Amino acid sequence: MKKVTVRMIGAAVGVSHSTVSRVLNNDPRVHPETRDLVLKTMRQMGYRIETGNGRRTIALILGNNRMTGYVSSVLEKLLFALRQRGMRAELVNSGDVELLGSRAIVGAIALALEAELNERWSELQNLPLVRLNSPGCHRDTIYSVRSDGDAGMKLAVNFLLRHGHRRIAFLSDEEYRHEPELFSGRFYGFCEAMRAAGEREPERFSFFRDYPAPGFRNLLDLGVTAAICVGELHGAIVARKIHEEGLRVPEEFSLLSLEMPRISENLTPPHTTLSQDFEALAEQAVCLLEALIDHRAASDVSIPYRLIERRSVSFMH
Repeated sequence: MKKVTVRMIGAAVGVSHSTVSRVLNNDPRVHPETRDLVLKTMRQMGYRIETGNGRRTIALILGNNRMTGYVSSVLEKLLFALRQRGMRAELVNSGDVELLGSRAIVGAIALALEAELNERWSELQNLPLVRLNSPGCHRDTIYSVRSDGDAGMKLAVNFLLRHGHRRIAFLSDEEYRHEPELFSGRFYGFCEAMRAAGEREPERFSFFRDYPAPGFRNLLDLGVTAAICVGELHGAIVARKIHEEGLRVPEEFSLLSLEMPRISENLTPPHTTLSQDFEALAEQAVCLLEALIDHRAASDVSIPYRLIERRSVSFMH
């Protein structure tokens, strides 16, 4: 197949090759209708969209999820992975994804968790998307890289069981209606692991942002001796509440939280955590997007959590 050139694109659209080059470099002097037509023609003709210096531009889509904890950690790794490959990054809010049809990008990686993003993305023809911790739609060239929350929760529960804890609470910083919908499956993983350990109704000891725990002394009265905090900053918040109730971690109540780099290890005591592999999430997302851009074989990716043992969990005697 003959290689598609800038001049061929210009001829197909009816503009000069210099106008096509300006579109590739996102020059604001190009009329919006001309820009849209040039980009549409490029994608239809299979042109490799790069800037004049040969660099690809990737959109990073941010959503309504807070810019702390998970988002800040994985965004830092994504920017590094793109920079290592000589790629450029453009940040856009999930509410503005339609604007990307007028930008010289080759694909996108979404940190946004909103379910409706898939439907809106399908309107952008021939642009691949990799979603982090959200489901894809291969028909629309949307693929997924996720942390395996189901297996991760089972890893955490079994760790606490080996330390003698039998009644374990699940403390989420998400709302009750949202937590079970998360693609990672962490709530279902927790419930399955607890049922396998003999707890008939683990939902009784599951608490959410809009249904908070009644107090940690009350949990102790119910036989709960340990809790798993989900939400990278939630462990620090829960630890403060436990301290305010006059309880000691881990002597009187054990705590296993999600890893927040540079924070979890500096709490008192340092927290035992379940950690998403932020570097692997970013690296696999960029690799998967490159495969989609180059029309190579691709598949969704699941990345295991790892458990980091510190000093916030004690053995039950």
